[in-house]
Amino acid sequence: MSDIIPTQQQIIGGLAVRNIDDLSRLSAMLAKSGFFADAKEAAQCGVKVLAGMELGFGAIASMTGVHIINGKPSIGANLMAAAVKRSGKYNYRITRHGNDGCTIVFYENGEVIGESTFTKDDAIAAGALDGKNGHTWKKFPRNMMFNRAMSNGVRWYCPDIFAGSVAYTPEELDCEVDEEGNTVDIPVVIDQQPPLMQVQPVHPQDLRVKNIRTLLDYPLDLVKEWLQFQDVKTPSQLEVSQVDELIKTMCLAWAADKTDHPLHAENSYKKHVTSVVGPEFEELEAIKQWMQHVHPPRQVEVKA
Repeated sequence: MSDIIPTQQQIIGGLAVRNIDDLSRLSAMLAKSGFFADAKEAAQCGVKVLAGMELGFGAIASMTGVHIINGKPSIGANLMAAAVKRSGKYNYRITRHGNDGCTIVFYENGEVIGESTFTKDDAIAAGALDGKNGHTWKKFPRNMMFNRAMSNGVRWYCPDIFAGSVAYTPEELDCEVDEEGNTVDIPVVIDQQPPLMQVQPVHPQDLRVKNIRTLLDYPLDLVKEWLQFQDVKTPSQLEVSQVDELIKTMCLAWAADKTDHPLHAENSYKKHVTSVVGPEFEELEAIKQWMQHVHPPRQVEVKA
């Protein structure tokens, strides 16, 4: 299997996710734990972990802080801030932080590259105070201002910390959040597939007739006609002795033009098939050998 992301072993620490098999086993364990409300199935856990790996986070951080909302990766502002700090290239400093707004100055290699400000007026203009998170904005305005200022700044000044993936906070994707910007509840939508039709096993007598009919290349229409004469639709509706008679009829029809007299074929069938079939010798193999006895393969003479 090919590597997913060669550098992720360092990010996850002692837990190595080298290939899709490692990811599958890890995802199955996370799903089975039942600790993550928005990822009940292994495939959902795998997508969250894989998205987190591409953003540079470990498995548990991905499960708790990375969410897929409407097909887009969403992470909390605290994870964004941690990614900025650990990058070694970027940094930030909060220069304003109050109930009316937050300003964050971003640095690249120690030099200022810009600032991101989000104010109460911005929140009002965006309808944030009246939406599903209005109560959180009113109760924790400083936290929410920081979340928005951080997410904007990351997208504006240091998008490469997430390998080019555009990251949004859950609130920006219209998800309900708490004061830390983490999701309160994400509806998990699972595509409900119709249940697979249960495949009924083939009755042994039906399979028996089918295999021998195929071997003999006997016309299916003639089998149906024979069954109709017996007032049934399938061989499984017959007694075993009647199925024996059907098979004998097919075999003797095959041999009709290959022997000098019909009795020769019938006697040969009794000797090489009827009398030898048992627990140690399968009927199909016996019929194959009988066919070779009745009509031996042509020998190709090789001239010297």
